[in-house]
Amino acid sequence: MILPLAFPLMLLARPASATASFDPSTPAAAFTGQETYDQAGELKLWSRVERLEDPDRSLFRQEQFNDATAWPEEADWAPWIETCFGTPTPHSSAALLHMGLNESVASGTPILLVPGAGDNGVRAFVTMATRLDQGLRPVYALTFAHPHGDVFQQAEAVADAIARIRARTGAAQVDVVAHSKGGAAVAVYISNDGSAWGQDAYDSVGTTYRHDVRRAVFIATPLGGIDTSFRWPGANLASLDADTALSPTSWTTWYPYTTALPTVSDSLLDQYIGGGGADYFPGHRQLLAAWDGVYALPGDQAWLGVYALQPDWMTTYYGGMGYQSYSEGIDSAIDAGGDLIAALHDRGADPDVEIYLLAGENPLMPNGTEDWLTGTFDAAWLDLLGGALDSWSELVAAGIGNGLEDLGVTEGEVQGLASGDLILGDISGPSDGLVFVESALDGTALTTRGATVVESRTVNLSHIDMLYASDITGQMLIDSAGDDPSLAWMAALGARYIKANTLAWVETVLADDVSGDTGSTGSTGSTGTGSGDTGSGDTGSTGTGSTGTGSGDTGLPAAQLPAPGGCGRCSGVPAGSVPAWALGLVGLVALRRRGRDPSQAVIGRQAASTSGTA
Repeated sequence: MILPLAFPLMLLARPASATASFDPSTPAAAFTGQETYDQAGELKLWSRVERLEDPDRSLFRQEQFNDATAWPEEADWAPWIETCFGTPTPHSSAALLHMGLNESVASGTPILLVPGAGDNGVRAFVTMATRLDQGLRPVYALTFAHPHGDVFQQAEAVADAIARIRARTGAAQVDVVAHSKGGAAVAVYISNDGSAWGQDAYDSVGTTYRHDVRRAVFIATPLGGIDTSFRWPGANLASLDADTALSPTSWTTWYPYTTALPTVSDSLLDQYIGGGGADYFPGHRQLLAAWDGVYALPGDQAWLGVYALQPDWMTTYYGGMGYQSYSEGIDSAIDAGGDLIAALHDRGADPDVEIYLLAGENPLMPNGTEDWLTGTFDAAWLDLLGGALDSWSELVAAGIGNGLEDLGVTEGEVQGLASGDLILGDISGPSDGLVFVESALDGTALTTRGATVVESRTVNLSHIDMLYASDITGQMLIDSAGDDPSLAWMAALGARYIKANTLAWVETVLADDVSGDTGSTGSTGSTGTGSGDTGSGDTGSTGTGSTGTGSGDTGLPAAQLPAPGGCGRCSGVPAGSVPAWALGLVGLVALRRRGRDPSQAVIGRQAASTSGTA
């Protein structure tokens, strides 16, 4: 879209501020030393990491962490994040902004990458960021203070990050790529026209949309909502201990000796999705919507057999006392979350934002990452994990025969399910394992005021895989699998990566127009060093099509241009090798079953020395 010249000039004339007290010209701290490397200090991932802090305290608050959600001091999947925040439990007014390696010489429309629940800017986006950085676009990845935080606070953190990027680059607009729950925060910001949301603090100080987003790409974002916690209550069994829970429960009370002995019970309010206790997962209730009228609950789908018998499935979803639990029901939790999904549909995004939607339809997810998503479905299928090969074969065949897509599940992938290397996500309706396809493609959450969904695309990948798929990463998985029959599932996943090539799709839809309408005034600068500068050492698509195909003239001699394609620095990797930069794939897989000998990891320590979310 080519804007009249007066429009970008008008935007540049406006101060790039978020909440009234936020100063985008100088970060609270900046890091250019070890904090820009992987945890082992061997691979440089970013040129710079900044900590942004918003002084507002009417909206931002100290959200509560348990042991499992606090940032670890050292972790391959969250390198130096605790160090950059300065605490494992940061105040939600803080956020980290990770900057691409070529940020200082890049030009064109800046790109902001926003992660989903339980994730961070490194694990979610280092692979995509590296590829986009290779094209010499200014690339930034955001890490929220709380991995499961309130959506309205995170929407303001997005506004702060955009303000900082604009102050640093002089750009009038940015492009935003958001995954899962992170897309809800972006949707709130680009939909905030100044009218009331029913959230007093955000209504008072939340930044009214500044017309500073050119294109918004939503990857696996539940725009139509999600009901997984209530649909698959077996997941609650993994979160009965408040200190170690990786995901919220849909039960408020657990009766270890059944409700026949109601005097013995455990309160789950601290980890309950609706809040009421410590509230470790405040953002999850804001994503809730009931889907039982579209896709029957597992307990009502006879073809699932014994696996449909999730514990207390009826009382969990609709509320009441079950055999071993009590639940307020999904409607109560939706109300507790302010019914955000309905509010988004009523409001709609600013009509000038170009919108792209990407959904996955494969519910097979790699196991092994210590995150809330794999933990959820490990428990939901507890009785089936480690089951016989024929049990999994029968279940997959039954799913195809009962309305699910024939996704071309291979014999190796069925073996991967039986061995525990793969997890079967939500199969009660077409989904990426977590988010229904119909929810991820629900553009009506954004188009009420006239915004256009330029393209909707569905690929044969799971919820997390869409962040990593390319021809190069796919070939890496195939080469790593080799002829080992126990890794045939990995080869099949690699083939899906190559076919979907979501990284190339993102690169294409974000390409600056040949006309030069980049939304930027030039290359980036080094505005403000901050007080903490360390200085130390596919199935098709619908819509009107994507815009642009190239990255534009970089101004560099041809010999200095990065190789086309691939995933950034891995483009020149010979077939069959697994280079150190493969930290990006640690978040994708870890490729090992929890509890398995770490020496058996295929990609992980071997490569660099899993998420996710909604």
